[in-house]
Amino acid sequence: MDLKGQIALEYLLMFFVILIIFSVISIPFITGGIENINDLTETIEVKSSLIEIGNNIKLFYPLDVGSKRTFSVYVPANIVLYYTTDSSRHYIYTTLTLSDNTKKRVQVEVPCKISFNGNANHYYSSLKKRWYYNTEVKWLTSSNGERSINIKFE
Repeated sequence: MDLKGQIALEYLLMFFVILIIFSVISIPFITGGIENINDLTETIEVKSSLIEIGNNIKLFYPLDVGSKRTFSVYVPANIVLYYTTDSSRHYIYTTLTLSDNTKKRVQVEVPCKISFNGNANHYYSSLKKRWYYNTEVKWLTSSNGERSINIKFE
């Protein structure tokens, strides 16, 4: 092999060694960044769905008993939607498990007590990742006379 061919081969070998070193160092950073982006995307999509449900509740809230409103909502992940109160404020929320197995609570404030699935004493609903057409919002009165807005996903 002549001198020019040997030099070209040495440069080619150095290039591949540098490429391997760069790949070994950078790939873990890239995959960690992708997982963070996926977590952020899922959180934003779920928050958007909760905001959409909350906005429909706020539109429906001033109406009288017997009123009903139907809308469609996209649920971007398998979630369990809960209702809770905190300092006399009402919330619907869900808990997401992120890629590093930490839990993140995503919540939206609503104007009144919420129940689910046609039962005035049912305060959670399990939802699958899909479009929920004919999501119904209506006023319910429990056996003790307490009123709540009921959300029924179909």
